[in-house]
Amino acid sequence: MAQRHRASHGSLFLMELIFSILLFTIIATICISGFVKAHTLSRDASLQTHYATMAGNIAEVIRSGDDWDSTIDGITTYYPDAAVLSSDGTEETLLSDSSVSISSLPRTVHIYFDKDFHACDVKSAAYCAEVDFSYEDALLTANIGIRIGGNTAHVYELSIDHFFHKTTEE
Repeated sequence: MAQRHRASHGSLFLMELIFSILLFTIIATICISGFVKAHTLSRDASLQTHYATMAGNIAEVIRSGDDWDSTIDGITTYYPDAAVLSSDGTEETLLSDSSVSISSLPRTVHIYFDKDFHACDVKSAAYCAEVDFSYEDALLTANIGIRIGGNTAHVYELSIDHFFHKTTEE
């Protein structure tokens, strides 16, 4: 009779142990999925911050120009591998003495960035900033769109206006 009592007590302990392991597994699964979700949200927020910084830096370079020529000079200084999109869809390197005059606007300029968000040439690019310029009545408008690799959709967009003050010589 004493052996039978031990057997039922042992099976009760085994059931309790199985239930504890099952409960621990369920709770661990919920916690791990929460950590994965938090990591994904953090990574996405970090990328959005990088996109905003890239677009903001380009916007500040554009705003620093007093006229069209100094704006192009600023872009070529900070982004030497920037390329202008020609009317036939090909890219040519944007140079400070290039044929991109203010009268030729609207035009699109591509600025490339590597995976570490540093300016680079098109071959090393992981990201592309498309800057669409237009000009009307001394107001330069730049629509900046950041895209990933060869995708055409923008993951971040910023639009700025910059007024070129006309100076009169006395």
